[in-house]
Amino acid sequence: METKITIFWFRQDLRLSDNPGLHAAAQNGRIMPIYILEDEIKMGSASAWWLKQSLSMLNLSLDNKLNIYCGNPKDIIVKIVN
Repeated sequence: METKITIFWFRQDLRLSDNPGLHAAAQNGRIMPIYILEDEIKMGSASAWWLKQSLSMLNLSLDNKLNIYCGNPKDIIVKIVN
């Protein structure tokens, strides 16, 4: 029997508690949490610092299971699913 895994893509909402999408995904079984840093999104140094710190804290909260990718989201999602 195959284990069902739900991909949960953290985008702008990086919180664990009171996250309706994450809660719904958890109802389906195992979750593969991902974050995609899109190539064409440019950000200033303060925003980049904030994002790095936030992703580090999120990863720790997820027991180091956050998968972080850089590139085109469509290409990355297709590769993950395949």
